[in-house]
Amino acid sequence: MTKDELRKQIKEEIKKLSAAERDTQSLYVCLQVIGSAEWQQAESVLLYAALPDEVNLQLLIDDAMGSGKTVILPVVDGDTLLLRKYDPQHLSTQGKFHIEEPTEACEELTDLTSIDLAIIPGRAFSRKGHRMGRGKGYYDKLLPALDCPKWGVCFTCQLQRMVPCDEWDVRMNKVVTA
Repeated sequence: MTKDELRKQIKEEIKKLSAAERDTQSLYVCLQVIGSAEWQQAESVLLYAALPDEVNLQLLIDDAMGSGKTVILPVVDGDTLLLRKYDPQHLSTQGKFHIEEPTEACEELTDLTSIDLAIIPGRAFSRKGHRMGRGKGYYDKLLPALDCPKWGVCFTCQLQRMVPCDEWDVRMNKVVTA
């Protein structure tokens, strides 16, 4: 199966999930992350504001903020991702995908070595950590620069036995699913 075929198949599978099922699976994924030693020890975490068809990480954002962690969120800037420190006072949904992104008032993170754990979305994952994104390459450009554990998160229907990958695809250290 090609990447485009798998993306289409997964998109249809996610559409079959009710809002309650997506919420329940998102909660389960977040609780697993929160319960991990890596999360507990991390001082700075890269998260994301979810699209409607992605695992919702709001619980992780809230937990991180409540425990004094630095939360970093991506901002789409042309065909790349900028990373900015999360500040709930300075968010906008005016970005390319109309999800909450930190505004220019938030500090841009240029020292990627300060990130202790990265939680990464994707369209499909394999149990071996292979990740397939949506096809735009945003994370493909960012992931090689990250020198921290990279964890993929997904709904159960996104976990596949095999995921087509290319030489530039960065493998996740762990995949967390419901």
